[in-house]
Amino acid sequence: MNPKMHITLHQLELTLSLGVTDAERSQKQVVLLDIDIHLIKPPKACTTDDVADTYCYDALTQCIKKQTASRSFHLLEHLAYTIHCHIKSFITEPASVSVRVTKKPILGMPVAGVSVYYGDIETH
Repeated sequence: MNPKMHITLHQLELTLSLGVTDAERSQKQVVLLDIDIHLIKPPKACTTDDVADTYCYDALTQCIKKQTASRSFHLLEHLAYTIHCHIKSFITEPASVSVRVTKKPILGMPVAGVSVYYGDIETH
Protein backbone atom coordinates (compact mmCIF):
# COMPACT_ATOMS: atom_id res chain seq x y z
CA MET A 1 0.00 0.00 0.00
CA ASN A 2 1.30 3.45 -0.93
CA PRO A 3 0.08 6.01 1.62
CA LYS A 4 -0.92 9.44 0.39
CA MET A 5 -1.41 12.75 2.17
CA HIS A 6 -4.53 14.88 1.90
CA ILE A 7 -4.34 18.46 3.20
CA THR A 8 -7.47 20.62 3.41
CA LEU A 9 -7.67 24.32 4.16
CA HIS A 10 -11.22 25.26 5.19
CA GLN A 11 -12.87 28.62 4.65
CA LEU A 12 -9.85 30.79 3.95
CA GLU A 13 -11.34 34.28 3.84
CA LEU A 14 -10.34 36.68 1.07
CA THR A 15 -11.57 40.21 0.51
CA LEU A 16 -11.30 41.22 -3.12
CA SER A 17 -12.77 43.00 -6.08
CA LEU A 18 -15.27 40.65 -7.72
CA GLY A 19 -18.29 41.11 -9.95
CA VAL A 20 -19.58 41.33 -13.47
CA THR A 21 -20.32 45.06 -13.37
CA ASP A 22 -18.05 47.96 -12.44
CA ALA A 23 -20.44 48.85 -9.61
CA GLU A 24 -20.24 45.33 -8.16
CA ARG A 25 -16.43 45.28 -8.39
CA SER A 26 -16.16 48.73 -6.76
CA GLN A 27 -17.26 47.21 -3.42
CA LYS A 28 -14.80 44.63 -2.07
CA GLN A 29 -16.46 41.28 -1.40
CA VAL A 30 -15.60 38.47 0.97
CA VAL A 31 -15.21 35.00 -0.51
CA LEU A 32 -14.40 31.76 1.27
CA LEU A 33 -11.97 29.22 -0.15
CA ASP A 34 -11.87 25.51 0.53
CA ILE A 35 -8.65 24.02 -0.79
CA ASP A 36 -7.88 20.30 -1.07
CA ILE A 37 -4.37 19.12 -1.85
CA HIS A 38 -3.73 15.42 -2.46
CA LEU A 39 -0.01 14.70 -2.34
CA ILE A 40 0.98 11.51 -4.13
CA LYS A 41 3.86 11.05 -1.72
CA PRO A 42 3.48 12.13 1.92
CA PRO A 43 5.89 14.86 2.98
CA LYS A 44 8.98 13.91 4.94
CA ALA A 45 7.46 15.72 7.95
CA CYS A 46 5.23 12.71 8.56
CA THR A 47 8.27 10.90 9.95
CA THR A 48 10.53 13.77 11.01
CA ASP A 49 7.94 15.97 12.77
CA ASP A 50 9.88 18.95 11.38
CA VAL A 51 7.98 21.90 9.89
CA ALA A 52 10.81 22.44 7.41
CA ASP A 53 9.88 19.09 5.82
CA THR A 54 6.35 20.06 4.82
CA TYR A 55 4.38 22.86 3.14
CA CYS A 56 3.80 25.92 5.27
CA TYR A 57 0.06 26.63 5.26
CA ASP A 58 0.64 30.25 6.21
CA ALA A 59 3.04 30.76 3.29
CA LEU A 60 0.48 29.21 0.94
CA THR A 61 -2.36 31.42 2.20
CA GLN A 62 -0.17 34.53 2.03
CA CYS A 63 0.76 33.66 -1.57
CA ILE A 64 -2.92 33.34 -2.50
CA LYS A 65 -3.79 36.62 -0.78
CA LYS A 66 -0.93 38.43 -2.50
CA GLN A 67 -1.87 37.07 -5.93
CA THR A 68 -5.53 38.10 -5.60
CA ALA A 69 -5.35 41.36 -3.60
CA SER A 70 -4.29 43.68 -6.40
CA ARG A 71 -6.47 42.14 -9.10
CA SER A 72 -10.08 42.47 -10.07
CA PHE A 73 -12.15 39.45 -11.10
CA HIS A 74 -15.38 39.36 -13.08
CA LEU A 75 -16.26 35.72 -12.40
CA LEU A 76 -15.92 33.16 -9.63
CA GLU A 77 -14.87 30.66 -12.29
CA HIS A 78 -11.83 32.70 -13.26
CA LEU A 79 -10.95 33.36 -9.61
CA ALA A 80 -11.06 29.61 -8.83
CA TYR A 81 -8.90 28.82 -11.88
CA THR A 82 -6.35 31.53 -10.96
CA ILE A 83 -6.03 30.30 -7.38
CA HIS A 84 -5.72 26.69 -8.58
CA CYS A 85 -2.82 27.68 -10.85
CA HIS A 86 -1.02 29.50 -8.02
CA ILE A 87 -1.37 26.51 -5.70
CA LYS A 88 -0.08 24.12 -8.38
CA SER A 89 3.02 26.30 -8.78
CA PHE A 90 3.50 26.54 -4.99
CA ILE A 91 3.37 22.76 -4.44
CA THR A 92 6.57 21.36 -5.90
CA GLU A 93 5.70 17.67 -5.50
CA PRO A 94 3.20 15.82 -7.73
CA ALA A 95 -0.24 16.64 -6.35
CA SER A 96 -3.89 17.02 -7.26
CA VAL A 97 -5.54 20.25 -6.18
CA SER A 98 -9.11 21.47 -5.93
CA VAL A 99 -10.42 24.91 -5.07
CA ARG A 100 -13.96 25.80 -4.06
CA VAL A 101 -14.81 29.51 -3.98
CA THR A 102 -17.99 30.56 -2.19
CA LYS A 103 -19.55 33.99 -1.96
CA LYS A 104 -22.79 35.33 -0.61
CA PRO A 105 -25.15 36.04 -3.47
CA ILE A 106 -26.51 39.35 -4.60
CA LEU A 107 -29.43 40.51 -2.50
CA GLY A 108 -32.68 38.95 -3.56
CA MET A 109 -31.31 35.58 -4.61
CA PRO A 110 -33.01 32.79 -2.64
CA VAL A 111 -29.77 30.90 -1.80
CA ALA A 112 -27.33 31.12 1.11
CA GLY A 113 -24.28 31.20 -1.15
CA VAL A 114 -22.86 30.47 -4.57
CA SER A 115 -19.86 28.17 -4.99
CA VAL A 116 -17.63 27.30 -7.91
CA TYR A 117 -15.30 24.30 -7.90
CA TYR A 118 -12.16 24.00 -10.05
CA GLY A 119 -9.66 21.21 -9.77
CA ASP A 120 -8.15 17.94 -10.79
CA ILE A 121 -9.68 15.91 -7.94
CA GLU A 122 -12.86 13.94 -8.55
CA THR A 123 -15.88 15.09 -6.53
CA HIS A 124 -19.00 13.16 -5.66
